[in-house]
Amino acid sequence: MTDEMTFHEQLTTALADADERALSAFLSGARAADIAESFQLLGDEERSRILFALDPHTAAEVVITLDEAVRGDVVEEMDTESLTEIVEVLPPDDAADVLGELTEEEAGEILEKMPEAKSDQIEELLEYEENTAGGIMTPDVVAVPATATVADAVQYVREASPTEDLHEIYIVDADRKLVGTVPLRRLVISAPVTKLADVCDRDTVVVSARADQETVVQEIRKYDAMAAAVVDDQGRLIGRITHDDLLDVAEEEAEEDLLRIAGTAPEELDTSSVLQAARIRLTWLLPCMAGMLLSASVLGLAKLQFDVVLFGALVLFVPMIGAIGGNSGIQTTTVIVRGFATGELGATQIMLVLLREGRIALTMAPVCGVAAWILASISLPLLSASGGNPSVYHPPRVAMAVGIAMGAAILVAASLGIALPFTFRRLGVDPAISSGPIVTTMNDVISVGIYMTVAMVIAR
Repeated sequence: MTDEMTFHEQLTTALADADERALSAFLSGARAADIAESFQLLGDEERSRILFALDPHTAAEVVITLDEAVRGDVVEEMDTESLTEIVEVLPPDDAADVLGELTEEEAGEILEKMPEAKSDQIEELLEYEENTAGGIMTPDVVAVPATATVADAVQYVREASPTEDLHEIYIVDADRKLVGTVPLRRLVISAPVTKLADVCDRDTVVVSARADQETVVQEIRKYDAMAAAVVDDQGRLIGRITHDDLLDVAEEEAEEDLLRIAGTAPEELDTSSVLQAARIRLTWLLPCMAGMLLSASVLGLAKLQFDVVLFGALVLFVPMIGAIGGNSGIQTTTVIVRGFATGELGATQIMLVLLREGRIALTMAPVCGVAAWILASISLPLLSASGGNPSVYHPPRVAMAVGIAMGAAILVAASLGIALPFTFRRLGVDPAISSGPIVTTMNDVISVGIYMTVAMVIAR
């Protein structure tokens, strides 16, 4: 093997040999993230050989690092005994993610083989919805009574699991309700006899276990915190969400919005089935195809109102008006959806949005309208050179209709771009859908309708 070979090439070379000891030796020095990255390029048999050659801890790291679709396939192929070994060494939150790929019966069988304390933690996590704070939290927290001293807290930290990533400890009262937090640095520099209640921060970021994960990310960003404490309905501390979990959630939420804007759904990434992915995409595309028939119907009805040559000249500008109007609406919607995702107050208040986006649209509409007017004025004479007969209609009127329709289409598209995200949000639907193909098609139909109506008034 040479230094120029990628890790995947080195791995496939090791897999090509029948020597399992050599494979184990090669994998012993590999990073879990590198192994996981290669899994999507390997077959089931090769994946099984790799997992069998790894120690349980590394195998667990590989499985939890995999993309959801690949992880689902890997977990389905593993036997119960191997899965149990992996789940036992995973942190409770990661273990719950792995068991979430299985049926209730399969997950129950694995939980029965695990130590009771660990299985109880995982079962509690599985009770929460996957995309809630309770679903992504870890129950491993160092919770110390408010009456304890710094010396007592140091002992709690020493007894904590060595795998826990600790930056602060949580201070609770007799009912396990959160009092505050103490950063480890402050714990180290404080006198041993100091009461924890005297040195704790009481402005801790706290979220309900049933809060949506997107809300958790917004809270963390707002207060620039490293972690969030999770409490139950009675306000008792039950877990924490760490910065690495938050990064995963932020990436997942951004990915979901991007997929919905593109006209598909997050479920596409949860499966490796081509047929399933195609079904999800077609769910969006087929209605759009039907929607475009509305544009054709509008043109068909409008054709009856115009001379054939005039109608042919008008149709030349339909794609431009439809596309620019639709893109203008997408720009507005995307800005608002981003504001919802980041929790920016200005983007969540409809009056502030109306003032800002309304002024932008009122600025863009006349600019685009004049530009379209000029372009139409320049291009219409070319129609005569290519065999058309502009003598049967009035080109300046057509150019005027194009310009006015362009400006009006942008104003209407911007209005839809503002109204639809807020409407979807009020209905409990992801606002990102308002940037999808269906809404874009709606903008196209409306733009064509506006154009034909203006042309009937001006160009005939």
